[in-house]
Amino acid sequence: MIKSEKWQKDLSVYQDINTTFIIEGNVHDKQPWVYEDDGSYDTIALSDYLHRYLSQEGYDPVIFYNRVDGFHNPFSSHMVKTFYRGLNATEESCRSLEAATDAIRKTMGNTVRPTAVILDMANTIASAPDNLSDMEAEHFSRLMLASKNQTQALSMADKRPLTNLLFLIVEKVNDIPAWFYLNNPYVRTLTISRPENAIRAAVISSYLDLLSGATELSREERKEIEREFTSLTDGMTLVELYGISTLCRQKNFSVWQIKSAIKMFRYGETESHWDKLDLAGVRKAETFLSRRVKGQASAIRKAADVLSRACLGLSGIQGGSSGRPKGVLFFAGPTGTGKTELAKTISEFIFGDESFVTRFDISEYQQPHSDQRLLGAPPGYVGYSAGGQLTNAVKAKPFCVLLFDEIDKAHPSILDKFLQILEDGRITDSSGETVYFSEALIIFTSNLGLIGERESDGLRHANITPDMKYEEIEKRLLESIRDYFKFQIQRPELLNRIGDNFVIFDFISKEAAKEILLLKLNAIAQNLERDKALRLIISDVFTSYLYTQVLHNLDNGGRGIGNVIETKLVNPLSRILIQERWKAGDVITIKAPAANGLPIFTISAGTVGV
Repeated sequence: MIKSEKWQKDLSVYQDINTTFIIEGNVHDKQPWVYEDDGSYDTIALSDYLHRYLSQEGYDPVIFYNRVDGFHNPFSSHMVKTFYRGLNATEESCRSLEAATDAIRKTMGNTVRPTAVILDMANTIASAPDNLSDMEAEHFSRLMLASKNQTQALSMADKRPLTNLLFLIVEKVNDIPAWFYLNNPYVRTLTISRPENAIRAAVISSYLDLLSGATELSREERKEIEREFTSLTDGMTLVELYGISTLCRQKNFSVWQIKSAIKMFRYGETESHWDKLDLAGVRKAETFLSRRVKGQASAIRKAADVLSRACLGLSGIQGGSSGRPKGVLFFAGPTGTGKTELAKTISEFIFGDESFVTRFDISEYQQPHSDQRLLGAPPGYVGYSAGGQLTNAVKAKPFCVLLFDEIDKAHPSILDKFLQILEDGRITDSSGETVYFSEALIIFTSNLGLIGERESDGLRHANITPDMKYEEIEKRLLESIRDYFKFQIQRPELLNRIGDNFVIFDFISKEAAKEILLLKLNAIAQNLERDKALRLIISDVFTSYLYTQVLHNLDNGGRGIGNVIETKLVNPLSRILIQERWKAGDVITIKAPAANGLPIFTISAGTVGV
């Protein structure tokens, strides 16, 4: 048994107190009409709901108006005739918006018949509510004067006095000029929220009977499927639920394939990359990640645990929305230690390609309206048609790793959006479309805690140093991160959403530096063989020389290693390939460094791969 929604209850309470109601929110969705005698219900359009409710209350006529159809009532031609007769007017004489608002003002002041006027798509009255033209201001002035004329008429059925009512249907209240409703005691805003669990559960129960396999379910099985269906559709409209039901019938999905149907409805496909990972693959996560990220055993172990939960679908097992992102990770530690590299490796592990990482440099989103760049500018503003950078990326590639670099530099408005994404797994973009993050893994990176507070000498000193043990580095960075969220930006709730998924990276050790060096040299050789059909051999002597240079540049971590390789090997190798004669299949041997540090080399004929 379902109950009336809050906006419906509010309407029944305030209909004799207020004259005008602005109805906003989920106005295009179906609304539940509950029969009080037996608790059954229909799902009907908002216009149908208002017609039924107001007619039942004793309003006659109930009349609708929009700029295309004029005054009308799709459920009763009698009420349209009654309305025009009461005005002593014709349809043509009330067609324009100017004439219509004048007619509304007159009928709101009548004492003969209790009248309710529903102004549908009231947002079309003004192109810019905060910058009205003279004509638009006149239209709203007439409506405001009508709202302030609290007049009653006797119901034809029981002679009960009823206040004439005006309804303005909009998507959001700021589609109406603020002066119309602010400090106006005659106006009340009713917000229609997306359907709650109880309503969705009731609708879903009725839809299940239409799907194949429903009659074969046991009572317990049916309850479990209804529960899962309800949980997976959190935040969806009743129209979207009907769409999923229709999709199930079109594609012949059984009741056991509800999850696949929801994925197809959201993303246009049923198969998730996450579902392709079996237990054997998940067990190898730590080994796989260690191939590309060196010297970060503790960080990799922690990331692999979160990744395993995500792959097994256990991220939301403790409760909450089942539509949350697959997982969330917060990488922190010294620069150049492999944070971005680990994100790419995770993407390769899940999706088979590191290009599934979508990276956002949050240092570019420090301004007050930066959230509009991510989600899209509001209608009427520059850039609206382009959409948001984040929402566009997730629409195009819903199965992905989202990497947000330097999250501590984000404007607070950005952090507020992340709260919703991490909690609900969805967000509404500027065009009103819901974007889902339930198939995404979200990774934040930060350099928080690397520098401590100002000391007595007025300078900011390093909070962590390479000579510290990993446990001390981890402790200090976690303290700094938590203090930042709790006290500096006062967003402890964001800290709670991330939970214990903080992954702390260590400084690059000498041993790790050697592994990274060899990994990068091997990658250069493989790329040269693939792209130029040349075999590159680097002697142990030159490798040792590079390693010596790397140890002088460890402050910059992996980037410093890359810089040494670029200066001492890649740049000279480029000059070799430009200046010397060579052909596909040749072997380039780097023997030793010359006095100036440049490589001594030979080019000889050979067979690639030998």
